[in-house]
Amino acid sequence: MTTPTGRPPVPPSTSEPQPNGRTSEPPTTERRAAEPASDEATGGQSALRAVVSVLTTLGPPLTIATALMIYFGWARSDTQARAMGLDVSLFGYTTRDYVMNSISTLYLPLLVLAGLTLACLAVHLRIDAALRRPEARPALRKAGRIALLAGLGAVAAAVVAASVAGDAVDLAAPLIVAAGTVVAAYGARLRTAASDKSAAAQRGALPVWYRAFRLLLIGAVVTAALFWAVSDYATAVGRGYARQLQDNVRYLPRATVFSSTPLGLEAPGVVEEPIVEGGRTVHYRTTGLRLLVVSGGRAFLLPNGWRAGSGTVVVLPDNDEIRWQFSR
Repeated sequence: MTTPTGRPPVPPSTSEPQPNGRTSEPPTTERRAAEPASDEATGGQSALRAVVSVLTTLGPPLTIATALMIYFGWARSDTQARAMGLDVSLFGYTTRDYVMNSISTLYLPLLVLAGLTLACLAVHLRIDAALRRPEARPALRKAGRIALLAGLGAVAAAVVAASVAGDAVDLAAPLIVAAGTVVAAYGARLRTAASDKSAAAQRGALPVWYRAFRLLLIGAVVTAALFWAVSDYATAVGRGYARQLQDNVRYLPRATVFSSTPLGLEAPGVVEEPIVEGGRTVHYRTTGLRLLVVSGGRAFLLPNGWRAGSGTVVVLPDNDEIRWQFSR
């Protein structure tokens, strides 16, 4: 049966009247099914958005920290190798070796940096809460202007000092450049956020490419300054390790080398003697050496009494033709 308009007749409502005179219609099956799906979709999108946000926030710092550790390990090993009269490429270190070499001396600076970051985050939360109070904005705007000028002045002074004083400000200059850049950038942000015009409106007035390019430049300056600081720190640590090695050669494992042919080593305190059995020489024994490290298929040894800069470093292949004996 159809109506004159060609549509099927609408069945009468079976809803019960309510006290206010309105009728309540039970939700349809389609509506009930749609609501959970909508909630699930929203929850999934929120979770995905949170994961992407965390990865975006933590990814670059972790990448930079790993790169700094690798670079520090290489710079430290290179300085120490040059102090010993070698090239770091002879050791055949891998990326893992460089990271392991950096952990023992970088954990304290990394802990200090993490502590300072947490302190800065706490200060930022207090400032962000103060920005919501209109009466506090003039003082915050003035503080932002002072921070901007102080940060720029510190960066300029550090660059000039590094150009004039050179080695005297090796480690301080890059750290001041990094800290000054961060302080200046945050001061500019604080001055903008505390102005009479809303921060959102001011950010909207700036082109997207300008904001992205500014963040890129700030990150590039801070990263370059950190690599500069790590290079200077690694150089100092490498020299210190070379001097420490010179004073502690006697504590390295004593190495005795057995070979089928004479090694012909010429170094102070190194003695090579034949081992005779049945009237003929069967092996040669070399003593007076200390094991430094085994890497890249080679063994690096130091003679007793080795001195940095003038001592001899013995490099022997670690293969089946040579047998080793280590002792204290």
